[in-house]
Amino acid sequence: MWTKVIIAQFSVTFPLFGSLKLIFGLDFLGFGSKRRSALQLLDKTLDELKVNPAYLDNGLKYVIYKWVIEEEKQAGSSKDTIDYKIREAAALLSFCIIGAEETERLWGLEARSSRELRLNAVLEHNKNDTIDANLIKLVLAKGLAAPDIRMRVELD
Repeated sequence: MWTKVIIAQFSVTFPLFGSLKLIFGLDFLGFGSKRRSALQLLDKTLDELKVNPAYLDNGLKYVIYKWVIEEEKQAGSSKDTIDYKIREAAALLSFCIIGAEETERLWGLEARSSRELRLNAVLEHNKNDTIDANLIKLVLAKGLAAPDIRMRVELD
C-alpha cells in the first residue's frame, strides 16, 4: 500500500506496511490528536458563527482548549462533551465579538437570549472562575468585543 505524506507544502509518496502512517505529528493507526481536532472544531465553529478564526491566534485557541479540558476533568470528560463545550465557547465568543443585535439578526431571538443569559450570569453573579467569565475577559483584553458588549462589561 502506498501512503502519501504532506509536510509543509511538499508531497511525498512511498510504501508503508498496512494502514500505518508516518508519525511526524500526523495520525498513527487512525488515531488523531484530540487537541488538533478540538482546535479545528473551534475554527470551524467560529467560521460558521461569522467570526474570522484569525481574530484569535493559536495560543489563545490553545488556552480555550485547556479551559475546556480542565472543566471537563472536573465533571468527567468524554469527547462528545468536549466537542459540545468547544461549540458553546465559540458561540459565546461570537456573541461577544459581533454583538447582541447582529447575533439576533443572524440566528434569531432564541440564540441571542441564550447567549445573553450566559453573559448576564457572569455579570450578575460575579462568577470570575468560570470558562464563560474567562472567555469574556479574553475578548475584552484582545479588544475584540462589540461596542454594546464592551459598554456592559468592565474588565477587572
